[in-house]
Amino acid sequence: MHRLWRHIRRFFQLQPGSPAWASGVRAALAVTIPYSFATLMGFKDAGWTGLTGLLVTLANPGGAYRGRARVMGAVTVLGALVGAGAALAGGRLWWDASLLLVGVFAMSFVRCYGDTAGSIGEKLAVIFVASLGAHAVGVDAALTRGGALLLGGGWAMLQSLVLWPVHPYRPSRRAIAYVYTSLAEGARDLATLSREGAPAEVWAATTTRHMPVRLKIERARETLAATRVGRSDESQRGEHLLVLLELSEQLLGVLFALAQSMEVASPERRLRAVREEVARVCDWYVAISDRVAAVAIAPDTVAVYWPRYPTNREELGQRGKWLRVVPVSVTELLTRLRSHTSAAQRAAMAMRRGDPVDLRDPESLLLVGERRPLLQPLWANLNSRSVVLRHALRAGTIASIALVLTRVMGLGEAYWVVLSAIGILQPYSANTEERALQRVTGTLLGGTLAAVIATGVGSPWVLILVIGVLTATSVSLLPLNFGAFQILLTPDFLLLATLSAGDWSVAENRALGVLVACVLALAGVWLLWPYPERRRFPDAVATVLRADGHYFRQVAASQDIREPRVGAARRALGLAMLDAEASFERLMAEYRGPAYRLEPAMALLTYSRRLAASVTALGEQKAVTPSSEVLDVVASKASGTLDALADSLREGKSPPPMPELPLRRIANDPVSGKLVERVPRQLEILHGAVEKLSVT
Repeated sequence: MHRLWRHIRRFFQLQPGSPAWASGVRAALAVTIPYSFATLMGFKDAGWTGLTGLLVTLANPGGAYRGRARVMGAVTVLGALVGAGAALAGGRLWWDASLLLVGVFAMSFVRCYGDTAGSIGEKLAVIFVASLGAHAVGVDAALTRGGALLLGGGWAMLQSLVLWPVHPYRPSRRAIAYVYTSLAEGARDLATLSREGAPAEVWAATTTRHMPVRLKIERARETLAATRVGRSDESQRGEHLLVLLELSEQLLGVLFALAQSMEVASPERRLRAVREEVARVCDWYVAISDRVAAVAIAPDTVAVYWPRYPTNREELGQRGKWLRVVPVSVTELLTRLRSHTSAAQRAAMAMRRGDPVDLRDPESLLLVGERRPLLQPLWANLNSRSVVLRHALRAGTIASIALVLTRVMGLGEAYWVVLSAIGILQPYSANTEERALQRVTGTLLGGTLAAVIATGVGSPWVLILVIGVLTATSVSLLPLNFGAFQILLTPDFLLLATLSAGDWSVAENRALGVLVACVLALAGVWLLWPYPERRRFPDAVATVLRADGHYFRQVAASQDIREPRVGAARRALGLAMLDAEASFERLMAEYRGPAYRLEPAMALLTYSRRLAASVTALGEQKAVTPSSEVLDVVASKASGTLDALADSLREGKSPPPMPELPLRRIANDPVSGKLVERVPRQLEILHGAVEKLSVT
């Protein structure tokens, strides 16, 4: 009941933001225009044009236009081939069940190449199952169906990529502007907490709230990379955007280091002037960062007023007093913040004027993308621990069972049951349970709405208009609430099916079918190759601990934290942390025991993040730390401890005793010295959390 109540709450939960009306209108036109055209031209299977138009529109990943074209083109072309082939292949029960087992497995297993490939596979699976269920007699009928699928998908691509204004760098500009806006919000909170001298728990909560900035930088990196790939005549705007993106990575590190330093300085009354000065500089940075974001969104905007660094003559006396008590480490951080901010300001000004890129740091123009062998993801997921492999096997098996069961029981709309089952089935049990609740509610309410519409509206053309309105509304609400999207989208499929079949009993049959599909999907995720999150979470956290240790070693061994290997280690740690936090969210959704047993898991995530922040702060201040040899020894011992903790988590056993760190004050600095002193305490908490987790 506790899990059910949590799913119900999430069903009615609204995400922040506003409806995506432009996307909704685009989806409505993608469904109604090709369907109307096919009907006027006398196509027998006009409904296929609307189906593929909707699927191709939903497959639009956003981001760079080149990347959009590849994804939408793949769904269009492969969908036409799959649909035509499946139309000829179907006809016999056991043959169809075998095809479902193999086909759905293959289209689900492509998720090993990433979420984008997984989305393409989901859309192709829908076309495959739907076409297999509507057997075409003869090659001509199959080719006609393939042509209808091409028509619908081609129109969806045309309106998304051509009829809408095409600005190749607009998605990248928006993504990078979003990064700088988020950095400004973090700096604004940093200024506020510094002035207030906030307690440690407030600092920790604020740092956690701004952790998604790493994910935003990664998304911006992917968008910009997809835009630049294959462009032999790279524009200056693209180079300026790349400089801004690389600078955002460095600014993020400095802001996190400043946050750690100010958290240390908060209890010190004698450092109040230091906190005030940091807050003033952060206010200046917020103003610059907001303007950089505005220029990134609209480079051709009117002249921008750039505030100057707060060093006017009236403040020199205060700064003279401040300089007598300022820690050298804080001075270094403020110097770095000013340098990176000024560089971002220069890049934004050059982008506005169309000036060439400043090549004083040519390494920042290198966007390195790892290219893996084509078959490597496949081989990497051919093992019993692979979530992707388990989900693919589960989806193919449930699809076959759903077809055989519904045929044996004599239930109508067998392929609707198959489609509903694979649509509900997700890689994780908590997601499947939530999707089942959404699908049942959506189908029952949507089926009722479809019946009311079908009873009150007799003209097919009026029904097409209603379908367009429902599609626009449902897709526009998708970013806010998936349940509302499901409720309003269900009548679309039902009305399209009834228009094609002319049978208004379809809604009743499909309402019954989705109940059967829910039972099959839940049985599949609970019984077929279950891999509960409590078994995945230790591996995810072990990856974080190893990445934390590797990052610490790279920081200690580097001369400058801006070295590429340090940035790569920091990025790997950030991605591992995102994966572990997502795993913990799924663990909480599946968990049925007492709440106190989750405390070690929460401590592992919290203090892994805090240790990473301390390492970042020490790296930013390394230039002013006189005894780097001590830091090297501490890093070596700490990383070894982290590796041992990771091994203990993977093996499910108690960790070995923690070695003593050769800790002593490495600088007469009230900030950097305390940051080093934090490392053993954070390691002790991590060690205790791993020990508790191994017992529970």
